[in-house]
Amino acid sequence: MTGKQTQQTNYDVVIAGGGLVGIALALAVSRLDLKIAVIEAQATDVFPDSRPERVIALSHGSRSYLEELGVWHDIADSGVAPIHEVHICEPGNRGEVGMHQNEADIEALGYVVSNAQILRALYAALPESVDVFAPAQLQALDETPESMFVHVSQDKNISQGKNESILRCRLLIGADGTMSKVRRLRGIGSRGWDHNRFGLVASVQPNKPHRNVAHECFCADGPLAFLPLDESRYSIVWTLAPREASRIIALDDSDFLHELERAAGEMMKPHFGGFSTVGPRAMFPFEYRVCERFTAARTVLIGNAAHTMHPVAGQGLNLGLRDVAVLAAAIRRAVDGGRNIAAPLVLEEYAQQRCGDTTAVSTFTEGLNAVFCSDLLPLKLVRGAGLSGMQHLPSLRRWLLRRAAGVAQRTALGGVA
Repeated sequence: MTGKQTQQTNYDVVIAGGGLVGIALALAVSRLDLKIAVIEAQATDVFPDSRPERVIALSHGSRSYLEELGVWHDIADSGVAPIHEVHICEPGNRGEVGMHQNEADIEALGYVVSNAQILRALYAALPESVDVFAPAQLQALDETPESMFVHVSQDKNISQGKNESILRCRLLIGADGTMSKVRRLRGIGSRGWDHNRFGLVASVQPNKPHRNVAHECFCADGPLAFLPLDESRYSIVWTLAPREASRIIALDDSDFLHELERAAGEMMKPHFGGFSTVGPRAMFPFEYRVCERFTAARTVLIGNAAHTMHPVAGQGLNLGLRDVAVLAAAIRRAVDGGRNIAAPLVLEEYAQQRCGDTTAVSTFTEGLNAVFCSDLLPLKLVRGAGLSGMQHLPSLRRWLLRRAAGVAQRTALGGVA
């Protein structure tokens, strides 16, 4: 074994985190003649579809941005399920509402696609000029008035041992998830809480075709979502209390499907006609966390490193892609104007634009979750009346749809998100 090898390389931008948001930013800024490095903990040579499939409901606005990046065609070719209608109900309570794509004047309200499909397309489009360190770990940070020094360890083969690299950069991007090491090392606090709920994910096959309709059933423990996955299946995200999640995930297929039908309620039977099969299952915890500030000196947070949301409204990645669009646009303006891309005014421009959107989305998702998870009778009656009333208020439905689909945010941001 040759032991450790250390080398230093200069970059304009170093991105910690090569997931969906981090690699989208790398692709966006790679067109600005900047030297870029990405640090990713997982191997990036293959992106097999996970079992169960981890899927995302991309908004119309996110689709538009992926088109601008030039990757949407490849994503769509690998299989995408459009959402033409969203049906919302609360089992055991009166009132339900359906919202259709035509009300928002768009081709689809969203697109259900696997994480792996998006990653494959983004990495395939990444130019060779972008250096990807993977699998690799960020170990430490050092700062001078002019530069950030990022210490990285990268696993090689047994004979080579570990390589330790020092990446000198002008701007460091934290795209390394909810437990962001960049956020911690840069002394940026966060606020939030654990929801004490798990999301159980799986794919199920209904006895009736889904007709590209997504369903959101607000149950006692939280939402139960059915997303059209392909021509014949749904991807479900079932919110459960920890003990109940452990019980249900351990059931055999027949009992699992019986519990699923019971949770969805009687009013959903005409939509599904029951379920015939279920695929592999997994569960993950839900939490809410938002950074106290989006930037520090020479440092910017994006994606889950900046904000982790409850998935009730499916806004997590869509919010992260708007981070990417706004930050890339700010860096582009700095480059075009001959300014330092890490100048405080450039970073503040990003922070100010993202603060309002993040606050609005987090307030909406947390408020929606709180309202529908309460079992107080007066609130339950108000919920039923609200759902019934919304069905007869097309202007309100259109307002909500345009925001859920990312159309209104894209307009407000001048078409960059």
